[in-house]
Amino acid sequence: MEAIQISGIFKNAICRAQSIEPDLYRITMDTVFIGTILRENGGWCLQEISGEDLTAENVQLIGAYLDRKRY
Repeated sequence: MEAIQISGIFKNAICRAQSIEPDLYRITMDTVFIGTILRENGGWCLQEISGEDLTAENVQLIGAYLDRKRY
């Protein structure tokens, strides 16, 4: 599936979310993998992390954006 570009999450860096399974997204920042997030019980949680850029607040912001795009 095509990646969704999300602006404003990491200042000037480009954030992209790509669906790899239903409700599971691979998150990249400037083409570098930083983690995966999962939609579970109506909320978003961090599934896997690579580095310190993906915080709980960023997960919620990305998840809210994905919810607006999907529903």
